[in-house]
Amino acid sequence: MTDRVVIPGAATRSSFAIDRHPVTVARFEAFVSGKGYETRSLWSDEGWAWREREDVALPRFWGDPAWAAYLVPTHPVVGVSFHEAEAFATFTSARLPTEAEWERAARGDDGRTYPWGSEWKDGACAGRGIGPRGTVPVGSYPDGASPFGMQDVVGAVWQWCTDLHPNPDGGVARATRGGAWNSLRWSLTTTAKNPFPAGARFSNLGFRTIA
Repeated sequence: MTDRVVIPGAATRSSFAIDRHPVTVARFEAFVSGKGYETRSLWSDEGWAWREREDVALPRFWGDPAWAAYLVPTHPVVGVSFHEAEAFATFTSARLPTEAEWERAARGDDGRTYPWGSEWKDGACAGRGIGPRGTVPVGSYPDGASPFGMQDVVGAVWQWCTDLHPNPDGGVARATRGGAWNSLRWSLTTTAKNPFPAGARFSNLGFRTIA
């Protein structure tokens, strides 16, 4: 069973349950082995067109010995586009969060700057120059939990959200939140955002889902 934390409703928003940790390599393996890349019904029209155009059948880095350090079952999965994350969510009868949902789960009711409070705390998360240069097992920084118990909120991987953001070139990107293991400290906050093209598949990009 997926471990989720319940975020109580606030104002006009309903309550929801969000993954305690980012989706791991082990969880994503179920999508791969379950023929998720071959099942058209799991994908949006845009996502399926992207998958066919780019000839995508696995996450980026999957099975590549050079990236073995990132493919540990307990590490957050990386190298997955917004489209792949969205299809995985459908596969698990879930969905990706909006920015507003992600931020509420991260900030709590008091609008904190960091998941753990209003001031920086050493040892509460990873980041550039903090910890190894790469992903680590989820739950490695328990002191960085949000007030609702969501972990690996910042400093793990940038996490896909559904919100659209225009690009300077006229294109459209999807929001990501949370900062990653290679992010500078200024972006390791509950409000920092970093839009990426929906097809981006980087070693600092992951996601979590909502039920």
